[in-house]
Amino acid sequence: MYFADLHVHSSVSDCSMDAESILKEAKEKGLTHLVFTDHDTTELALEHVALAEKYGIRAVPGVEMSAYDYRKSRKVHILGYGYEKTKYIEQIGSETLKKRNENCLKQIGILNSLGYTVPVDEVKKLAGRCIYKQHILEYLVRSGQSKELFGEIYRNIFKNGGACDFDIEYPDAEDAVRAIKADGGLAVLAHPGQQGNYSVIHRLVEAGLDGIEYNHPSHSETDKKKVEEFARSYRLFMTGGSDFHGRYEKTVSHLGQYPAHESSREIFSGNM
Repeated sequence: MYFADLHVHSSVSDCSMDAESILKEAKEKGLTHLVFTDHDTTELALEHVALAEKYGIRAVPGVEMSAYDYRKSRKVHILGYGYEKTKYIEQIGSETLKKRNENCLKQIGILNSLGYTVPVDEVKKLAGRCIYKQHILEYLVRSGQSKELFGEIYRNIFKNGGACDFDIEYPDAEDAVRAIKADGGLAVLAHPGQQGNYSVIHRLVEAGLDGIEYNHPSHSETDKKKVEEFARSYRLFMTGGSDFHGRYEKTVSHLGQYPAHESSREIFSGNM
């Protein structure tokens, strides 16, 4: 049996749940394979693999790298699986995390200037290696300054041209693929339908892309057909996953709700 969720985040990055809580739920749902793909970090990746084994779930080290297609001016996310080293992934990822953390500190400063009370130290207690906007929003809810995570403050200040609606500069998507490959991993384009990334696939393949995400909460049937076509054309395997973030997602998806395509077994070759 192969019931896999290959796109799962934990409290190491921007998920509301820690790895063990997630694995307990995964076990209850009958998942046989699961990979934690925290953003831009390999922190605790090996520990999470060992923890998964404790629950009888197969796992490999994973990561999701935040990147950009500068030709088309679009964000691109690259999933990495089964890497043997972390040098090149961490070189790129640590810089992204530094920029993201600085970005969130600026957002906290702006919120304080607008009359909210957001102590940096209190937000840090909610975060792992890096502060994410979800941690800021969580503090606002816990402190009674907001009724919901993705309510008015999120819509009016963090989105739609609001005072905190600004982003960071990301690494080039092709460099993200090369970093994963250099560390001995398999590189997969995440949710191409979500970001409209189909036009970058041929360049990512040239950089060493191995796979493409097929099943994802954002993918329509049209997207899935496109993914199948690209997978055939470039001989890529197909993956899938819930992109699980717990409560820290506007539209909550559930573990195992978007199971991985059968061809993604390649990720676990030698570890079945």
